[in-house]
Parts: sequence; structure tokens; C-alpha cells
Amino acid sequence: MYIFFDKKREIDPEQLNNPTVLIGWPGIALVGKLAISSIKDSIDAELVYEIQYFDFPPKSSVEKGALDIPTAKLYYKAREEGDIFVLTGDYQPQSPEGVFEFSKQFCEQMDKLTEGNIRMYLSAGAMVSDKSTDKEVPTVFVSGTDKSLAESFLEFEHTELMESGVIAGANGILPAWAGKNNFASGICLLAETLPLRMINLDPKASKSLVTIIKDYFHIDMDYSELDKKIEEMEDMLDKFKEQANHFMKEYQKDKGVDSYFR
Repeated sequence: MYIFFDKKREIDPEQLNNPTVLIGWPGIALVGKLAISSIKDSIDAELVYEIQYFDFPPKSSVEKGALDIPTAKLYYKAREEGDIFVLTGDYQPQSPEGVFEFSKQFCEQMDKLTEGNIRMYLSAGAMVSDKSTDKEVPTVFVSGTDKSLAESFLEFEHTELMESGVIAGANGILPAWAGKNNFASGICLLAETLPLRMINLDPKASKSLVTIIKDYFHIDMDYSELDKKIEEMEDMLDKFKEQANHFMKEYQKDKGVDSYFR
């Protein structure tokens, strides 16, 4: 399947400092993408690759009249605490073959770019849970290809080991592929999110991911933009609850005392 890594800047592998690859694809409520993009913006990471891939959906994007094709992008930031690469995109690969092929090609390209010098591949995403609505801080579930590395994330509050389940798409396959094929250990963090179809963005879940990632990798950033989005989402949910309560009250009035619906 066609894939093209359009290089935007050079990377000297001899200058790399124990880099980690952070991955945030669009997915449930955009939880992972928002978290990883927030980190990328905070550290001022620079574009390294723009990746064209034939398994991205055939949807061109338009912004202020400019027409473009869907791509993934790889960014890089050199840091004393450990370098960071960030992978995100407009869409995930669409087919099972596309997800595996992208994971294979990307890991091989990163291996060449860094001469095999990568600490870990870490993806961030969401897990739908009906318990998250009662929590001020959503739980983040941890899994990985290296048990001791995965358990190192459990030192932080609001984390649990993911005992079982399935992680669909590139957020699950890419770190698993990296770990199982000896490129680097793979870790996946999934934050609880609301089980509501009306929610297309959950910044509270994204903030849970950011909190753990920034503390684990010693990233200096604030939450001002995420907090603003959280307030907007909570206002929207409050209005939705008011409308739902009003509807139920009116429904109860309309039923009458002889209704069979109790």
C-alpha cells in the first residue's frame, strides 16, 4: 500500500536523547488526539514528516478555500529530559490491512531515522465507561508489551492496569507492533470517557492523559486550553440534563393516572 514520508527537516541520530514516540490518533471523543496535540503545542515540537497514505479516507479538507489531502504528521522536540516525537493525523487508517501496514512502515522508518534509538512508543486513547460520569478525574487504564514498564505508570494517581479487553485501531496496533517486533516497548493509555453519542469531544478525559504523560516525562505545560474546553463541555452537559429533566416532567404529566407505563 502506497505510503510516502515527506521529510520537512533533518534529524541527527547521534544527537538524539533517549526519545519517546507519543501517538494520538482521532478516535472516541477525540480524547487521545486532543491530549497528544496539546502536548505537541506546549513543547513547540517541529514538523519532521508529513505522511501520505492510501488507506486514509478519501476526504479532502478545505480551510479558507485551501484544498488539501488527509495526512499524518510526525513532530520532534529535543529536550534534556528526553526527546519527544509526536505522531498524529487527520484520520486513522481505515482498513485492517492499512492499520498493520502503516504500523510496520512507520516503525521501520523510525528505526532508520533514529538508528534504533527509541525508548518507547506510547499511544493515548479513550475507553467508554458508564462509571466516568461520577468521577471528577477519569481513570486511565494502562497496558503494554513490557510488564515492568506498564506497571511504572501505575505509580500515578487515577491509573489502573487494563486486565482484559480489546483496543481497536492504530492506537492499539502501533505500540503493540513496535513492542512485539523489537523496535521498542509499546504502551497504551486509555482514559474513561462518557458513553454519550452527543459528545464528540471529552477534554476532561484528555486532561487525565496529559496529567500522567507530562508527569512521567517531566513535560512543563499548563492546562489553560483544556480547562476552557472542559468548562464548555460541562455547560453543554448541564443544558442537556435540564432539557432531559424538563422532557421527563412533561412526559409524566401527559401519562395520566391510568397509564400502563410506570
